[in-house]
Amino acid sequence: MDINQFQEKLKDIQTLAMQNGKKVHTELVEQFFDEPGMDKDKLQKVYDFLEVQGIYVEGYSKSRPKEAEADVPAEILALTPEEEAFLEEYLEGFVLPGQAEKEAVLKALKAGGDYEAEELLRCLQEDLIQAAKELNCREIFFGDLLQEGNMGLLMAVKSAEEQENLAKWLLEEARSTMRLFIEDQTQQKKEDNILVEKVRNLETRVKELTEDENVKYSVEELAAFLDMDPEEMEAVIKLTGDDK
Repeated sequence: MDINQFQEKLKDIQTLAMQNGKKVHTELVEQFFDEPGMDKDKLQKVYDFLEVQGIYVEGYSKSRPKEAEADVPAEILALTPEEEAFLEEYLEGFVLPGQAEKEAVLKALKAGGDYEAEELLRCLQEDLIQAAKELNCREIFFGDLLQEGNMGLLMAVKSAEEQENLAKWLLEEARSTMRLFIEDQTQQKKEDNILVEKVRNLETRVKELTEDENVKYSVEELAAFLDMDPEEMEAVIKLTGDDK
């Protein structure tokens, strides 16, 4: 399948998905792209591309809605040596409290009394670190994930007085913040990877079209040749560092 056929198929599968409420099943995608040389890695890039376009790919594990996600992965990903070193240094800044101090801080928080944000973080830090370890993933540095959890914990305090099981609720709010952070960062990396591929493909195809230095094309003419919107093409050209 050449690049023009591939682009046409991408457009067609997008159209079908949009007509189906922005949903498409993996079986249909696989049938649609059932061509020699279309391996699993290439299919995964198609799924990622569809997700970036806001299309839900049914049957694709990375596309599961949040409600279907388990709180804890089947296997916890071990920290890298760099992350272990970070965590060791990070914990040096905390004097972890005993149970009595922890209960006193949570009681004051629930009653709307005075407390220091640092006290709350110290009280729940061990549980928060464990939660971050359970959600740890290769795409994100553990330290960044943990800091997001801390922010989620402090943001949740605004509604703390209304909650019964305060510590459990605060930790779940922190978990939700970390999950959203993972989702956002993973989505951004997918978009970046797709954009990089667009830049590479555009560079290759423009080079093929402009091998004859005596023939000059405008952006509009190149866009017509390559079946792209001129605005999209100009945006991708800027990423190549060549505005000429």
